[in-house]
Amino acid sequence: MPTVTGIRPPSPWLTILLAVTLLVGCVGLAFVLTKVQPSRHAGTVLNATEHVLKLESRTDSWEPMANALAVWRGPDHADIYKKVFFAPVEKFQYPPAALFFAMGLEMGPDFGGIPFETWTLLLSLITLAGCTSFILDRLLAKRGFGAASPAERALRLVLSVGLLITFYPFAHGFEIGQAQIWIDALFALGLAAWVAQRRLLSGVLIGMACLIKPQLAMLLIWALLRKEWRFAAGLAGFGVIAAVVSLAYFGLENHFGYLRALSYLSQHGGSLYANQSVNGLLGRLVSIGDPEHYNNLIWMESLPPYHPLIYFGTLISSILILLPALFVRSGSNSAERSLDFCTVALSATMASPMAWDHHYGVIFPIYAVALAAAWGRPIYLWALGASYVVASQYIPGTGKFAYSALNIVQSYLFFAAILLLALLYRLRSVIARQGRQGVPNRVVSAAMA
Repeated sequence: MPTVTGIRPPSPWLTILLAVTLLVGCVGLAFVLTKVQPSRHAGTVLNATEHVLKLESRTDSWEPMANALAVWRGPDHADIYKKVFFAPVEKFQYPPAALFFAMGLEMGPDFGGIPFETWTLLLSLITLAGCTSFILDRLLAKRGFGAASPAERALRLVLSVGLLITFYPFAHGFEIGQAQIWIDALFALGLAAWVAQRRLLSGVLIGMACLIKPQLAMLLIWALLRKEWRFAAGLAGFGVIAAVVSLAYFGLENHFGYLRALSYLSQHGGSLYANQSVNGLLGRLVSIGDPEHYNNLIWMESLPPYHPLIYFGTLISSILILLPALFVRSGSNSAERSLDFCTVALSATMASPMAWDHHYGVIFPIYAVALAAAWGRPIYLWALGASYVVASQYIPGTGKFAYSALNIVQSYLFFAAILLLALLYRLRSVIARQGRQGVPNRVVSAAMA
């Protein structure tokens, strides 16, 4: 492909691509799934989208948070997790510092008959869509593409909103009332700040997300290895202050309780189809011989029993996912380093033993980073589109194979994430190779110029 200078903006082709993905890949495919899936395994992403449009959400995170806060304020305040994790109730699986968010929810008023919690999800939706659109535009500009017109940018923002509310990991998180939506928004803000060269602010925003999702602290190790000192200072500085305040407020024993809860989760995992991780995949394979204890179709409060194959398989896979993310170095240019950033964030999500489908909402802005890098590279665009379309769907029809060896198809979201991860590595390699050859990262096909 030729090297081009002064390239025209990638419009209208990029806008057309986004529109086709929304109308055909997301909505159209969902309609097809309503026709072909067995009636006892019915449902599509559009069911969740409807709840988003109606601003309807449940209390999947809010109830455990409220219960934990009530316990902390009562006589058993020294060991929250004994009452709200190791007891038969809705399990509180967040760090103690997450209760600061719960306190904030208590102070927020309901408005228009809609709970305050749901309004925070709507704000997160707007933030996530806006940041994703900004990230895509900024990275394309860094590749030498001219800025789109204001009307074009506005249309892409509308399309981003449409893509987001038909992206099942996000839409499902919204409909069940998940704090993961806040994490998605904070991560998107952190990634947008990173792309805008605001490293310190980016680190602080990721640090805020770590108050609820500590796995993202893997980015601190990555930043230290890459000598991204400003980002590391922001994340570590915020983290240290938050940890001191949390310890002073909630006590040492509650933090030890959280570590015990994490240990228990890592030993037991979850075989339910919604657990899109190696742990979930192995648990579902074990369920073929023991469906009573390793049920993969119906939600149960109790976790499955410890199984050495699942535990050590998860441990080994987590190491294999995380080590390359940390130690396969990228170049220092903006495009490679942004892909590197996203590689670690995605790997941290996939390596967790409990990676519920809504946890993958964090990858929505990562697709924007990959799209900016893949633009003008048709093979990678097709692969990226395939990954996105699969990740965006809810396909309960795969439950038809729940108790056969074909139940690996229930891990379709995890496989879509594997393809995305492979593309992040590959695009880094392509850009690095072009850099060594003296070819600018501004190569497009003639059809897209």
